[in-house]
Parts: sequence; structure tokens; C-alpha cells
Amino acid sequence: MTISTMTSTRHFRFGMLLMLTLSLSACFQSNPPVKTERYSLPEVSAPQQASPSVSTTTYTLLLNRIQLADYLDTDRIVIQLDDITMRPARDHLWVDNLSQELRRGLRTRLASRLDHVTVVDPQPGLAASTNSLNITIDQFHGHMQGYAVLSGQWQSGGSSLPPQSFRFTTPLAEDGYPALVRALGHNLDLLCDQIAKQWHPSP
Repeated sequence: MTISTMTSTRHFRFGMLLMLTLSLSACFQSNPPVKTERYSLPEVSAPQQASPSVSTTTYTLLLNRIQLADYLDTDRIVIQLDDITMRPARDHLWVDNLSQELRRGLRTRLASRLDHVTVVDPQPGLAASTNSLNITIDQFHGHMQGYAVLSGQWQSGGSSLPPQSFRFTTPLAEDGYPALVRALGHNLDLLCDQIAKQWHPSP
């Protein structure tokens, strides 16, 4: 069996599994789910200690606004069925609303990639910072073809850097929702890599 045939078969199996899940959810809309699974984004390993440097200045990066497309503002994992149809899964949910999952995931990933930078959330009494980050997410879902997609735009406050667009897709390593969640986490890794390479703190 060729690699392309194996990939197509895997995508077909994944698609059939999701279709079965979605079909069952339509049949039992008025009843409690038979088995609910909740997922969180993969954790980030503790970063390696950076080599000593001359500068010991520590900056604060305010992870300001994370704006989600309306269809993503839920605790349900979303699947794209075809070129025009999006469907939230009924029994496969995030541990929290996706906005909170993404905030935690972005905060830990950025902190692991930016030396001498403390990444914080907005909170009462926190002084305004010119070093802030706004992120808009248009896509963060799985596709029936067997991959995960993340797209949107990020912008650094107090910087001359123009808004930066991004789009990442990661094939699923195997069938099922756990593989989808891991692929979405990998896309978030790629986004944080991009931000870490292009963002520079203001004095």
C-alpha cells in the first residue's frame, strides 16, 4: 500500500468517525450525552535555562485581547465538514471555553520562548503597558480531511510592527479527537514561534 493510499484511508476513517459522532449527536439532542470527553491543550515543557547575558532587564508583555470568531466562542471542539459547513461536536468538549484554553496556552508558550519577559493577563490595578499583544483568531478547528487549522492576525501594541497574519495547518498523526487536539496545540506552538521571532519589547 502506498503512503498516499494509507493517508487517504486514515483521513477516510477519521471522517467516518466524526460523521458517526455528529450523526449520533443529532439523534440524541434532547437526551444527556452517553459519554462526554473533555480536552485541554498540550502542556508546554519547562523551558531550558537561557545562557547568562549582560542584560538582566525584565520586560512585561501584556497578553491583552484574544478575539475569537463567533462560531469558536464555545466549549465545543469544532469540525469543518466540507467547504462551507462547520459543526460543533456534542460530546467532545474543551475543559473550559476555548478563549480560556487559548489564553493559558499562549501565555505559557510565549513565556517559554521569550527571554527576560514575563507574560501576564489583564487584571485590575495592573498598570498599562506599551508592550501588549492583541490576537484575533478566525479559525481553530479540525477538518474532515484529517488536519487541524489555525488562522488569524496578531498585533503588538506600542510597536511600529504592522498587524501580522498567520495560517498554520497540521496533519493528524492518527485518528480521533486526541490527535486533533494535539495538532491544534502544535499549530499554537507555530504561532508562538512566529511571535517570538518578530516581537521586540519597547523600552
